[in-house]
Amino acid sequence: MALVSTPQRCPRCGSGAVHLDWHERVNAQEVQGLWRCWDCKNEFITVFASDEREPSETEKITERFFTSLLV
Repeated sequence: MALVSTPQRCPRCGSGAVHLDWHERVNAQEVQGLWRCWDCKNEFITVFASDEREPSETEKITERFFTSLLV
């Protein structure tokens, strides 16, 4: 999954020292990211568009099955 570029500044303190802690697909078109500022420890969420399509149920099941078979 291609991630959005890092936000330029923390919305609380204005620091550029922010990093992505976690991300999750909200729906087929949006991904939500949890960011943290290293300076003031502020956490904030961004939502950005994704150009990837959400996998079908069959693709999800197949991926889980075959991934678990890898040694």
